[in-house]
Amino acid sequence: MMYAKNASVKMTIFVHENFMINQETSSKTLLYKDNKLIFMGDGYKAITMLIRNVEDPEPVKKKFHAQLSMREKPKFSKEDDIEKLRREALEQHALVSNKKKRR
Repeated sequence: MMYAKNASVKMTIFVHENFMINQETSSKTLLYKDNKLIFMGDGYKAITMLIRNVEDPEPVKKKFHAQLSMREKPKFSKEDDIEKLRREALEQHALVSNKKKRR
């Protein structure tokens, strides 16, 4: 049996242009612009904000490719009728609710 003796996950501080993203705390990501805190919260949201606000987003996309590609894609396409999907979801919810009430 193999195991890692003092395994640790190292979070990062990434500096690009006048922005800095700090992911050292697993629960909150901090995004700074010109050494001023502009966002504290979800890491994915901080990364996308950083990408939208820098002049050259390619180094940021390369650094955070794993986090960006792990995001779940929508389960319906633009061709799907959203109203139809909404009605189906409501019908399924009604069926589940009725089964619980019968017990």
